Amino acid sequence: MEAEKRPRAVLQKDKCLSFIQKVWDADKLAMFHHPVSATDVPGYYEVVKNPVDLSSIKHKIEKGEYNEDADVEADVALMLANALEFNEKGSHWHRRAKEIRRHYLTFAKECGLNIDDDNSFIPSKKAKDDESTLRKAENKYKEDFSEVMENMKKEREMSIEELRAKYAHKEDESSGDDEDEEDDAEESSNGEDEEGDDGSSISESNSDDEGDSESESS
Repeated sequence: MEAEKRPRAVLQKDKCLSFIQKVWDADKLAMFHHPVSATDVPGYYEVVKNPVDLSSIKHKIEKGEYNEDADVEADVALMLANALEFNEKGSHWHRRAKEIRRHYLTFAKECGLNIDDDNSFIPSKKAKDDESTLRKAENKYKEDFSEVMENMKKEREMSIEELRAKYAHKEDESSGDDEDEEDDAEESSNGEDEEGDDGSSISESNSDDEGDSESESS
């Protein structure tokens, strides 16, 4: 028995347009209706690198620039994520974006769109944090690698005598560090011996005094 084939993903224009209209109507502040003005909202495009709005999404649907319903849903998710990233948490704009995000999947279902219930296309904070950590690690590796290559390049340009002098100097520094550690260890040991000697003499003195006291009392 042949395995059941999944239907080929297609763009259902009318349903997608109905979906966008529902999101539009839910946006009472009209914050997503049109592209953000760089004049009215300074710094927006420095933070948001992939801006998108409902008018632009609607235009792309009408022009057939999306391949399937999921592409439309992904752009709506990106639009909401941009708003949550740019607007300060707790602000009126941030709260409205969260409110629409809670309902937009329901809007998609009501319009008959095929969606992923796990919301996998919505960027999560953990995913962003993991990506940021990975980027930092990659950048650190690149810096270390660049430094190593730069040092190798410099050494290739040095003469044999200069290289010998360089590494002889490093060996002297390493040897000096070892000697300092040995001196510290020796001083520590001597300090313990001196303390022991003092303790012994005090003990002997106390013993002599006790003997004299016993003789006098007897």
